[in-house]
Amino acid sequence: MRPSKVLAKLRSGQVARICATGSPIAFFPAMAAHFHYDGIWVDAEHRAWEPREIETTLGRHHAADIDCVWRSITKEKNSLYRLLEDGAAGLMIPHVATADEARAIVQAMKFPPLGDRGFCGGGRDADYWIGKPADYTDAANRETFLVVQIETPQALENADAIAAVPGVEVIFLGPGDMSLRLGCTPGVNDPVMLDVQKKIAAAAKKHGKAWGRPVGSAADAKTIIGLGAQFVVLGSEFGGIHDHLAACSADFDSILRETTAAPAMPEGKTY
Repeated sequence: MRPSKVLAKLRSGQVARICATGSPIAFFPAMAAHFHYDGIWVDAEHRAWEPREIETTLGRHHAADIDCVWRSITKEKNSLYRLLEDGAAGLMIPHVATADEARAIVQAMKFPPLGDRGFCGGGRDADYWIGKPADYTDAANRETFLVVQIETPQALENADAIAAVPGVEVIFLGPGDMSLRLGCTPGVNDPVMLDVQKKIAAAAKKHGKAWGRPVGSAADAKTIIGLGAQFVVLGSEFGGIHDHLAACSADFDSILRETTAAPAMPEGKTY
C-alpha cells in the first residue's frame, strides 16, 4: 500500500506542503510533485466531478507519488470509503461541527477496530488485490487520514472535543465560512481570526493532532507555522492562473500603449 507523504511529515513534526485544485488538470499532480509538495487538496465540495474523472485524477496522484486529499461533497459512509478504495490518501470533510459528527466519519473511513469501513481489497489502495499486503486493513488505517473542517462558531466551540476523537488527524480551519459567520475578515492577522487560530491550535496541540488552513502568501504561511500549523495550503491552480493572466494582461496594456498608432494603409489600397 502506498505510504502517505503527508502523514510522514506530520508524524515527524514537520510541516506538510499542500497545494489545491478543483479541476481535473492532467498535469497538476506531476507538477506539484516536481515542486516538492506532499499533497494536493482537491475540492469536490464546490466543484462538480464525474465518477470517472475522480478515478482518473486519483490514479494520476498515485503515478506522481503525491497524496490526494479529497474534499468530499458527501458524508455518506459508502461514498467516503469508495474514495479511499480508488486511492485517496486523505479525506477532508467540510462543516464538521460536533464530536459526534467526527466520530461518524471515522466510522465510515477506518476499518475495525477503529471504525466500521466496508472491506473490499480490490481497489487501487490494495493494488487491486494482486498486491494486497497481508496487513491491508491495518495499513489502510495507518496510511489514510481524516481532515475535519472547522467552519462555524459551533465547531469552534467544540474544537477541543473534535480534536479528541481518535481517527481525526487534522483540524482544518475554513477561514471563508468562519469569517462570514463571525463578521471579520479571513485574514491570518485579523484580530478575531487570530483568536480563532489560537483556539484551534491549542485544541490540536492538547490532543496531539495537526492543524492548518489555506493561506495566500509566504508571510501568512510563516505566521500560522509560528502558531504550530503543520498542514499548510499555499498555492492553487485558480490563484496561479489568476495571477499569471493578470500579469500578462498588464504586459498587454504596456505593449499596446506603445503601439497605439494605427498601422499605415498600403499605398493605393482602399477599404
